[in-house]
Amino acid sequence: MAATFHPILLHDAPGVAVKGVDSEVVQAADWSNLLTPGMGHLVLNLNGHGVVLGLHTRLGIVPGTVSLLKTAAGEMIHASRLAGDGRHRFVVLSASTAWLTANFGESSMAMHPVLREAPLPSPPNTGHLRSMTLAERDLCESLLQPPVPRALRPAWFRGKLLECFSLFGGAPRESNSGGDPLRQRIDAATQWLRDHFREDLDLLAVAKHVGCAPHYLSRLFKQHSGKTLSQKLREIRIDRAAALLRDGGNNVTEAAFEVGYNSLSHFTKAFVAEKGMRPSDWRAG
Repeated sequence: MAATFHPILLHDAPGVAVKGVDSEVVQAADWSNLLTPGMGHLVLNLNGHGVVLGLHTRLGIVPGTVSLLKTAAGEMIHASRLAGDGRHRFVVLSASTAWLTANFGESSMAMHPVLREAPLPSPPNTGHLRSMTLAERDLCESLLQPPVPRALRPAWFRGKLLECFSLFGGAPRESNSGGDPLRQRIDAATQWLRDHFREDLDLLAVAKHVGCAPHYLSRLFKQHSGKTLSQKLREIRIDRAAALLRDGGNNVTEAAFEVGYNSLSHFTKAFVAEKGMRPSDWRAG
């Protein structure tokens, strides 16, 4: 039998709640009690794998992602953390439709359909999942360990709820992929690289996010973009470094470290390959 998580109630007010889990649990663990029926939920997941299953809900959750879902009133939800090593750390921010409408007004119409519309019997409400950036992970960390005195936390959490539902609850951005599933995968992989540009390329993580086999993704990306995933990551990093150098606020070493290079020689070689000149010459230009 699965263990039951005992969440930390970080914030509770009419129409909203923030609950956190930071627990060393190796076996599967049930966390259905974190998803109040009839509310919209943001799940900011730092560590651990999970799944949410219900009559109208199907959603897999992996580390380093933010998930958006809405549970129907009266819907029986089975939500569990899958067995695995390491700590299971995540935050669930819940808000009722009335709270979202009262706080966002007409702007609530710009929110993701998962929040604006009640789940339908068919097709299942699969929710929405995307990777978190490093800054968004820091935001999740701050929710687990609020950096303000206890007396100020109600106001602080209200601000964070507004920030998080604004940041994560928006409707999907339009892309040029249209209805082409191959183009959608290329766009999703490119966005993943942009969100994780400071990190070494993790092909397995990108493939899992996109939803296909690693070797297939590599071939698909090269065919459609003309670049390998490594080359695309280099382009994103160097474009970012070039902007930092041109602004004049960073020297070459600082720019290299900022975009994920630990070796100045590797950074210089990559910069020359992308821009045709050394980073020091670019900065002086």
